[in-house]
Amino acid sequence: MPQDFTQRQNMNTSLIRDLLERLTIKMEELKEMKKAIKEIESDLPMELEDLMLTLKDLKAQVKERKEEHLKLIMENNDEYNELRKQIQLHKEEIAQNKLELFAAATNLSRQHGDIDETVIIEGSPQRLQTQKEVTIYLNGKTVKVA
Repeated sequence: MPQDFTQRQNMNTSLIRDLLERLTIKMEELKEMKKAIKEIESDLPMELEDLMLTLKDLKAQVKERKEEHLKLIMENNDEYNELRKQIQLHKEEIAQNKLELFAAATNLSRQHGDIDETVIIEGSPQRLQTQKEVTIYLNGKTVKVA
């Protein structure tokens, strides 16, 4: 009986080895075929290469002109600069509001358990959910809280 088991195990191991070998060979052949296609595709006509270089140059010119335009706006347009300042202030206020919301939700969650609440604000539903268990990862590994 043990001899039959050993023979079957050797046959299964042999079969798996053969299948892995065939798979490896086919994958290597596919890799070579793809490499050949890339080589054929990369052989571009001179006219196309010239067009691609022209396009690259035009993109660089557009970027440079846009940067000059924005610089002029920043120098000459007070409304633009004021709007930029307001945007920055709003971003800071939003960050502060999120921090306050996080702290309040954390405290409520500690006191009353998980939160799952939907509130309608200006006709749009806003849903807040919390979960007691939070998984923290550091460098891809789970950090366990003592």
